[in-house]
Amino acid sequence: MLEYLLNNYFLLLYFLALVLSIIKYRYYYDSVLKYLPILLAYTLMNELLGLLVRDVDEIQIIYNETYYNYNAIIFNIFDIIFFLYFFYIYRNTIRNRQIQNITLYGAVVFAISCIVNLYLQSFYVEPQSYAIIVGAVILLTNAIAFLIELNQSNQKSLVKRNLLFWISMGIVFFYSIYPITMYLISFHFDLYTTYNFTLIHNTSIGIFYAFIIIGLVLMKKYKTITS
Repeated sequence: MLEYLLNNYFLLLYFLALVLSIIKYRYYYDSVLKYLPILLAYTLMNELLGLLVRDVDEIQIIYNETYYNYNAIIFNIFDIIFFLYFFYIYRNTIRNRQIQNITLYGAVVFAISCIVNLYLQSFYVEPQSYAIIVGAVILLTNAIAFLIELNQSNQKSLVKRNLLFWISMGIVFFYSIYPITMYLISFHFDLYTTYNFTLIHNTSIGIFYAFIIIGLVLMKKYKTITS
């Protein structure tokens, strides 16, 4: 059991982030981040279900002997919700009108890519790699734009106390790697296993949530950017 938890240590990070998000909720309950605890709770439950389906033969969501332990559909649904949630966050936080429009149109493009991907890869047993790549590029654009705008704002001295700053740092790190790992899983699985990308993927998750935890620990009352 201990070895299993060590191999899936990011579950503890999910749990810690969720607990801290609830403890610190009074700091951002009236902000655009008010649904963050729900997302973190969903993330934890989603990951637990994914592990159970993968590792426990008696728990299945696809009743097919070939794919009985496949959990891709769980994470495909999660990716859609996660991307759309943060598109909403950045659309309502970034002040630059041009970036706001890019976010809005990007969300539409992402939705279209999700539909197209249904015809290219099985939603039930394969990661939706094309949609993930599209979503990651749009999300990275938003996160970087937010960080630049925050650096140029009159809140520059309070950056380390801004929760979305730390979340955005985690997004930039994780979503620079995630599309690569998903692409390799789908199209070059031999390379994925040869170079142990599972470790790289899990480490990137750990770093992402470490950023979130740091942000929750350091945060003060959440405020939007003012120019």
